[in-house]
Amino acid sequence: MRRFLTVIGGLVAIALIGLLVRSVQVSQPLFDESMAEVPIEALQVAPLSDAITLAKSKQGDVLLVVAASLDGVLAVNLTEALALPEADTLELYRTAGPSQIREALNQETIPFSWEALGLPYQAQPQAIAAGTNFAAHAAEVGLEEGPFLFPKFSAATSWNAPLEQSARLDYEVELCAVPLSDYTLEFTAPLGLVLCNDFTDRWDLVRTIDLDGVLGKTGFADGKSGSGRLPVGALMVIPNDFNAFVNNVSMGLAVNGELRQRGQGNQMIWNADRVLAEALKDCAADYTYQGQLVPLVSCGKVPAGTTVMLGTPDGVGFQMPNIWMPWAYLREGDEVLTYASSLGYLKTKIR
Repeated sequence: MRRFLTVIGGLVAIALIGLLVRSVQVSQPLFDESMAEVPIEALQVAPLSDAITLAKSKQGDVLLVVAASLDGVLAVNLTEALALPEADTLELYRTAGPSQIREALNQETIPFSWEALGLPYQAQPQAIAAGTNFAAHAAEVGLEEGPFLFPKFSAATSWNAPLEQSARLDYEVELCAVPLSDYTLEFTAPLGLVLCNDFTDRWDLVRTIDLDGVLGKTGFADGKSGSGRLPVGALMVIPNDFNAFVNNVSMGLAVNGELRQRGQGNQMIWNADRVLAEALKDCAADYTYQGQLVPLVSCGKVPAGTTVMLGTPDGVGFQMPNIWMPWAYLREGDEVLTYASSLGYLKTKIR
């Protein structure tokens, strides 16, 4: 019996060592590159002939951004130039239209620091998110059934808002579409584009998911929702051709100066219109959040200002073998730099 127990103990030890080795392997970054500064492409404002770039000061003024640098942006104060003192970004765009906004270029430009900029639009409290919308990310997390949707209940926060640490806090660089007016299957409203980060507590996700159920209906809302888990960049770009623009956007993410993610918009499986259409078709379905059944979106329309998260490339922290390893995830003091070409950047300090 003693010999038998010794053999069993040895096999258990070998299995645990194998799990530890595998956990360490899958937790290694995909890239051996450092990234201490914001990449130059994140600060290159799209030509006005291709897209309008808007921002909003913390005082509430809507800005037409014409240039950007590490110090901040150079912009025309559209709120003053168009005499629309009460209008939010989306309302101003709908009221003035792209032609009148472009004509404001003959007004004086003013410098604004990044710290003077807040959220570029008034966001709805519930976001729509597309999971595994990049094939490489689907493969790394072992979910290759195709894209799926889930709701995220997080109030959007500004580009430099801090984030509280949680059990298994993970990151995801994402491009996010924003309907500029109510979006329906009959009226596909124009879209703005912003940079986001979809922060997730993977422990909450894993412990609340029903693996026998439909993917996205359980677990994801619980793991991904919460205070501060949806920071949004200071710039909103409204392209003439949304899909063509998105296809050419490059994005990435670094943790403590170490590159973790890099991807491009043309790697998405579903484009923004497909995500929105699928959400409207699935409006009657039940999703679970904090033990309650909730809808993904109200049937009939996706309201203007809804943040529509379009997925992330590979390189996230989570892999099933490392869910037990807290040191594989974000910890207090970590700094996350998220960026995308022509969309600026996010700086998130974990506290």
